[in-house]
Amino acid sequence: MNVVISSSLLGTADHLVCHRDKFTWSNMIPDSSWKLGFKNEPRDLTILADATGVELSTFDSNSHGKAARLIYGDEIIPWMYVLPRDLFHKQLQLLLDQLWMLLEDESNGYYMNQFLVNREIIMGLCDARVDVNLIQQMIIDNDKKVHDIKRFLPEQGNMAPRTIYSQTGSVTGRLTVTSGPNILTLKKEKRKILKSRFEGGKIVQIDISSLEPRIALALAESDQPDDIYEHTGETILDGRLDRDQVKIAILNCIYGGTRWSLSKRLPSDLDIESIMSSIMRYFKIDDLKNRLYNESIEKGYIENLYGRPIKLSDAVVNHFLQSSGVDVSFNVFSKMMKKLSKLGIEFIPIYIIHDAIVLDIPSESYDKVMDAIRYGFVVDKLDCTFPVKLEIIRE
Repeated sequence: MNVVISSSLLGTADHLVCHRDKFTWSNMIPDSSWKLGFKNEPRDLTILADATGVELSTFDSNSHGKAARLIYGDEIIPWMYVLPRDLFHKQLQLLLDQLWMLLEDESNGYYMNQFLVNREIIMGLCDARVDVNLIQQMIIDNDKKVHDIKRFLPEQGNMAPRTIYSQTGSVTGRLTVTSGPNILTLKKEKRKILKSRFEGGKIVQIDISSLEPRIALALAESDQPDDIYEHTGETILDGRLDRDQVKIAILNCIYGGTRWSLSKRLPSDLDIESIMSSIMRYFKIDDLKNRLYNESIEKGYIENLYGRPIKLSDAVVNHFLQSSGVDVSFNVFSKMMKKLSKLGIEFIPIYIIHDAIVLDIPSESYDKVMDAIRYGFVVDKLDCTFPVKLEIIRE
């Protein structure tokens, strides 16, 4: 395993390549290296440090470094020559010690595996083409959320600015947007501003069906029906609720909602106590809550299905399922894109919207994509199939 510190971070002619106690200066970066000071790199140690709450001791962090930064501003600082020699070596060794501790800490295993897979998928997203005329028309029409729409306007041409996602901006790992257009908060009906780059092409959105309820049901070791809400309504709740009401009731239970909160969203003549009890038993929510509680006592935190540490809160089941849902989604996206590529189907991934991925495809790919995703995808950690559904955003 190698750690490579960028020449721009050190202010040197070459990068520093470290393999334990061996150091070399080189412009060549070994494959599968972990990197510091490089932009847009999946194996970025800054992201790993941020995710694990470690504040790296960079050259800016000591008094000499702070003084130098005041002089140089944002320019690259040749630290080897600016700092006293012994201080430069001491600071570099301290930084390297921190980086090796990060990489060798077994509790960081999630961030070196599934987190990295997720990051590579995010960084593989391409720029989205937008309908500039439609955006401008929405602005003229005084849309209530003009600011959100404006962020999709290109600086030039017809490609929207790049959306920058964060994997560490929430407790559960649920994606947030740190800069650029916020596709996560753009209303569904507004997504028609996206436009295919292919002549006659389509913008499609592929969603994972009933993500968190399906994870809960898999953990309860129950059979996986095609439509969880319909099945629960008919077999568990004896047809007392319609499908939309069943969905509300299930999500209320797995997200830690109260009987009072559910009673406000369902007809007053329904037996809320009985409905919630039936759902809780079917999904074995109390069993999951007890397991997570015991885990929290043992470790001081809980982990999602893929080993991501989650800080303790009152909503342990909610956070566990939501966090696991993030990684299950990326597991499905990864398998989906590998399958499409293997089949020679042309597609361009442009956005991820939590449990959905948005693709730009030529018209001839549509039927092929539909056929490829027809039977869903088996999730590794649960050994069960998660169905997906495709919706055309714009054609």
